[in-house]
Amino acid sequence: MASPKFLSWFLYQLGLDAGGTLSGISHSVNTANGESDVEVDVLYAGGLVKVLIENKVDAPLQPRQAERYADRADQYLKDRTCSKAITVLAAPADYSGGNSDTAGFDKRISYESVVQWFTEAEELGNRRIYKQSLLTSAIERGSSGWTLVPNEKTTSFWQSYWSTAERFAKDLRMPKPTKKPATSSFIFFQPIGLDPNVKLIHKVPYGKVDLQFAALGDQLEAIENKYRAKLDHDMTIVKASKSGAIRINVPELNLQNKFSESRARKGLEAALRLLRLYRENRRPEGAT
Repeated sequence: MASPKFLSWFLYQLGLDAGGTLSGISHSVNTANGESDVEVDVLYAGGLVKVLIENKVDAPLQPRQAERYADRADQYLKDRTCSKAITVLAAPADYSGGNSDTAGFDKRISYESVVQWFTEAEELGNRRIYKQSLLTSAIERGSSGWTLVPNEKTTSFWQSYWSTAERFAKDLRMPKPTKKPATSSFIFFQPIGLDPNVKLIHKVPYGKVDLQFAALGDQLEAIENKYRAKLDHDMTIVKASKSGAIRINVPELNLQNKFSESRARKGLEAALRLLRLYRENRRPEGAT
């Protein structure tokens, strides 16, 4: 973060104005809601932005780890410590659900993208080479270490779920799963036509299927205005961490128990209904 150019790049990856000024960096920050690996304070004319970062290499996420980060971010806002707070997962691209899966955090940055930045930052000289080496070692350690922690029952569940989706809900385009850790329980579908800020997720153990809109958690009226008149009786508009979502409750599933196709199909049917709702009401290309 000492490099102004790197700070600008980093802020851009988070969807923030690249013109912020670094105010402070803290490591291993302990609060009543747990610990942040790194917290970065960035000063703007409109106030302070706090970035809470969880670094992951080869260890799985702990239960509710992303939610605890979100709780800390919300508490900072309630305490008026900052005007905006963002949670970030920093990890190798192939960690857990892959580079597109934020795992419940607001944003995700891959180590590979950071390595690429340093590769091109020739003005940093030997410091650039050191950073590249450090991050490359972490990526290699993550790639080799992650294969050591798959969970057999969770992996079997994902494979059975994917097979069911292929037969009954192919339009959802669920990616074919690889080996999964015990904590991997959110299924992100990848249907054609979803905007980058929209996710379609089956939150398996919680019995929820969400059509999730990034950064609208405090602007639910925007979702209300567009969708309220079109919702089915079992669809609700809710806050999901920093996001807003249209939710359908479905039967809960335990990934460690015997796979229930009938319960899984309830989740897939809900996802198909939410996808249809989104497609029927999507704004024309380029509209805001």
